[in-house]
Amino acid sequence: MGSDEWTRQRKDNHKEVERRRRGNINEGINELGRIVPNGSGEKAKGAILSRAVQYIHHLKENEARNIEKWTLEKLLMDQAMGDLQAQLEDMRKMWEEERMNRQRIEAEIEAVRNGAHAGQKRQREDEDVKEGDGKKQRKE
Repeated sequence: MGSDEWTRQRKDNHKEVERRRRGNINEGINELGRIVPNGSGEKAKGAILSRAVQYIHHLKENEARNIEKWTLEKLLMDQAMGDLQAQLEDMRKMWEEERMNRQRIEAEIEAVRNGAHAGQKRQREDEDVKEGDGKKQRKE
């Protein structure tokens, strides 16, 4: 356990773990360098991290502006939708009133027609009666 071999093996393991950790960090920084817009073209790790932080802040600000914009647009859309629904309901009521008026007028027209037919029928009956009386008088 305390031998030189064991100590050397332990140091080598630690070096390997540290090398992998640095490799992962470098891969992450390089990936950030590829995906973050490159304003100055700087390749230094510190510059890449700084650009990444600035870019993340920029994205968060854009997100906040977009959420505000979309919220306002949704409110306006909801209001417009409510107005349209109210107009639709008004139109339905007007349509129903017009339909009822049309039915009433059609019923009145039908009643007038029936009344005219009844009057014409009575007139014909009266004329038939008069003709019948005239025929009776001629026969006598």
